[in-house]
Amino acid sequence: MKLGSEIIEISDNLSFSELKEILRKKNPIFFEVFKDQSVKYFLNLTEIIDTNIYLKDGDEIAFLPPVTGG
Repeated sequence: MKLGSEIIEISDNLSFSELKEILRKKNPIFFEVFKDQSVKYFLNLTEIIDTNIYLKDGDEIAFLPPVTGG
């Protein structure tokens, strides 16, 4: 499955960690995504270091896999 973007409605005061659980339940591919230590997560263009950070309306989350070149 390839997905460029998706809008997800969430409740107020939801942490990124809680969002990860919601995504795992929604699509099993997220088990692999969140298990891969090389994937970086960004909230509004800033890397997420603390997964307990709270999200708010309008926030944008990005998942960036490692980049390789040749």
